[in-house]
Amino acid sequence: MIKRLLLPVLIALAPFGTSAAHAGQPVLVELFTSQGCSSCPPADRLLGDLTKDKRVVALSFHVDYWDYLGWKDTFASKANTARQHDYVGNTDRSGIKQRLRGKFTPEIVIQGSHSFVGHDKLSIAASIVEHSNAAERAEVALTNAGDGTRITLTPKATGLPTTRVMLAVFQPEASVAIGRGENAGRNISYHHVVTELRELGRWSGDAAETLDVPEGGNFAVFLQDGKAGDVIAAAIAQ
Repeated sequence: MIKRLLLPVLIALAPFGTSAAHAGQPVLVELFTSQGCSSCPPADRLLGDLTKDKRVVALSFHVDYWDYLGWKDTFASKANTARQHDYVGNTDRSGIKQRLRGKFTPEIVIQGSHSFVGHDKLSIAASIVEHSNAAERAEVALTNAGDGTRITLTPKATGLPTTRVMLAVFQPEASVAIGRGENAGRNISYHHVVTELRELGRWSGDAAETLDVPEGGNFAVFLQDGKAGDVIAAAIAQ
């Protein structure tokens, strides 16, 4: 009986961390992490696995509130910390098996709506499958346009909220030698580290729309309801 119950979970996890194509829609996964957090390296490795999964748009946001422990995170910013703070009280934390009321690391937020401890692989994988297989509400398509990229936004459902069109530029990978703090002496690899996040505009969701941006490297685009609401579509270029 136990083996029978586990089988659907194992099937769901099969593409996890692979480059296999997935039929569902792309899912935005945001990791809030810190180089000064001793609990974060497993989550950083997990995000690295997720960057290989075609159904996932994986981004890493480094926060600065652990810098006082002795090591200043080389990727952290107050803007990243503010973004995580905006999610507090706005995401579903029922999948977290402990009481965490404020900001914490490592935290993974999926589609702007569900929060998990960043190294809880089983819960995160199950949530990715659930969101990927949900009814598609909108599509973000990225195509080459001269020296930049054309973003095409297409509604797939009616009654969509007006969303913010967000663009996140990221560094694909970096290895950092930690000199002090909780991870002193460790060399840790980080993946899809967000170096810039900006709003391109608002989309009503009533009709298809295109935007041209100068970016042509490593970036992601997603549609989010408000500052910390649901993400209804995402895409990645790299």
